[in-house]
Amino acid sequence: MNEKNGYVYLIGAGPGDPGLLTVKAERVLHEVDVILYDNLVGDELIEQFDAIKIYTGKRKDLHHFEQDAINREIVRQAEMGRTVARLKGGDPYVFGRGGEEIAYLRKHGVRYEIIPGITAAHGASAYTEIPLTLRKISSSVAFCTGHPLDKIHVPDADTIVYYMVASSASDVARALIKKGKEEKTRVAIVQNATRYNQKVFAGTLGELKNRDKKVVSPALLMLGENITEFIDDYWFGKKKRVLIAGESAEKYEKGEYVIVRHPCHDPGHAERETVGKIEDVTEEMLVLLPDKYAVRNFFNYLSENSIDVRDFVNTSFCPAGVDASAELLKHGILPDLCLDACSDKDIVREMKELEISGERIVIPYEGSVNDYLLNELTVLNNSVTFLDAAIQKTFSQKESIDLDFIDEIYFSSPSCVAVFRRRYEAIPGHIAVATADTETSVEYDRLFGPGSSA
Repeated sequence: MNEKNGYVYLIGAGPGDPGLLTVKAERVLHEVDVILYDNLVGDELIEQFDAIKIYTGKRKDLHHFEQDAINREIVRQAEMGRTVARLKGGDPYVFGRGGEEIAYLRKHGVRYEIIPGITAAHGASAYTEIPLTLRKISSSVAFCTGHPLDKIHVPDADTIVYYMVASSASDVARALIKKGKEEKTRVAIVQNATRYNQKVFAGTLGELKNRDKKVVSPALLMLGENITEFIDDYWFGKKKRVLIAGESAEKYEKGEYVIVRHPCHDPGHAERETVGKIEDVTEEMLVLLPDKYAVRNFFNYLSENSIDVRDFVNTSFCPAGVDASAELLKHGILPDLCLDACSDKDIVREMKELEISGERIVIPYEGSVNDYLLNELTVLNNSVTFLDAAIQKTFSQKESIDLDFIDEIYFSSPSCVAVFRRRYEAIPGHIAVATADTETSVEYDRLFGPGSSA
């Protein structure tokens, strides 16, 4: 083994609910330098970690990285001396191609460790109350894939779970019947297991083979007489789904809610204000760092592109708050100006008090422009540029939230209402809306209609 290389953790992220990440996995993800993550790793989970993030997701008919390229990238990062997390949905050793990746690491002399995760079958079972084993009914379980259809396995087990059936659930049912399974055999399809938009179909193979409705990926099929124990009002299905736009409210921190996070930034908005390349910024400027994440994004980008911070000879660094200042000091940079600010409003207020005007202000960001800072600092007669410090810009895995599954939306600020309005033209009538204060309520009524907020 080459001891000069970095170290790789192969980590299972669990089936979807970010709360199902193991304690060890969470600790390691806070410590690593780079995270390579797949399509089934949710935004809410990945965004809480500060490492360089590289999206390697693979979808049907759209492969951002082929498997060979993923293997090479893991090794490349390790050979740079970095600690790398390869983060995969579910468990990496259950239909996760983890064995292939470990074999490649062994071949190239890279040290590694495997941290298991909760596989989709276990998550789906717990979040639907469908037991995988049941006394006197099911004493054996088998995990299979739902393809290829002409070679589908039908093991001699009381409960069979078929992974990856989203595009072919009805075809799988017909294949199983052809293999000898009776049409009356009990089945359940669970799509988006453990996530806010989990959906369950329970019935028989005969009903499933004629079912025309599309099944959303990720999905798995559970088969066995234990499914007679399925409970329509299962515990997870009874919880209220609340979308939190911005900062959380205390009343939603109780266990009866499924929380869906919606950050108050707008990827791609005001794209004209961003700089194409960070190395082009060489003239005199003030780098405003609103939080510690802006600092990390900035220096991660410099490191990834082999740019020396000492080249910025005419640059002043201005962190906002104790955490941002401490993060800047980690990189050996003494701030030229420190703001005692905990919010965007505090930043603007202090810059007014300090009469900062006529400056070229550059704010590093990762896929999200802050309209409030842009507008307010421009009013102070500053030239404001948002510098896209994202490592990877070729593809975004983010998807719109399915509002059909949301029961309530909570807006924590007027800017969150504005960001939400740019993404969604209307809010379905079944959704209750709550706002943090009068200003937020006024903005909501202005954008979505008067009298529509609580």
